[in-house]
Amino acid sequence: MSQSDFGGYFHRRAKRFSSFYRSEPVSRLLGRGPIFDRLRIALDQVEQLGAKSVLDVGCGSGPLFAPLAQKGVHVTGLDPAPAMVQLARSEAARFPGLVEVSERGWEDIDEQDTYDAAVALGVFDYVDRPSDLLERMGRAADHVIGSFPAPGLRLELRKIRYGARGVGVHPYPASGFEGLARDAKLRLGALLPLGAAGHVAVFHRLDGTS
Repeated sequence: MSQSDFGGYFHRRAKRFSSFYRSEPVSRLLGRGPIFDRLRIALDQVEQLGAKSVLDVGCGSGPLFAPLAQKGVHVTGLDPAPAMVQLARSEAARFPGLVEVSERGWEDIDEQDTYDAAVALGVFDYVDRPSDLLERMGRAADHVIGSFPAPGLRLELRKIRYGARGVGVHPYPASGFEGLARDAKLRLGALLPLGAAGHVAVFHRLDGTS
């Protein structure tokens, strides 16, 4: 899915997607519980890594902002969807000096050695060239955390639902992460399960110690 298609799709549905984070019980009833699971895992990994600066790729409305900023972590969120950026900037305004938001897509990530960690939740699902995104994130940060949907019935249903809107969704079998890491010139540090929904993967630079 191209950056422009990605941005357009989530621009049109910004309020709908952001609403899933308003109530965890309701989201779980709707089958969206894994968004909270992956959020908690990512936050836990950021804390374990001791990261003080985070690049939030595809930040959406900014669900990562508050839990990170409240711990003094500096966050740079980026998203290509104007409506999402508007919501994210409203959330970022609650944490002046700690959170900033940029309207751009992953293909525009050109930072080098700028962040301690880069996070992408619910992004790799729609990326046609995942190793390219992973490599860019790995150049920008020492550590990379991402969520990846698993193949199976859940994903096939998503393919039908999203495909009707011209959006592709990609599966990531557990056996493929080592190869994905190699293609991105990183190494796989941890693969954390999200049940039938998939995994959260943690990658490190080849010269890193974590």
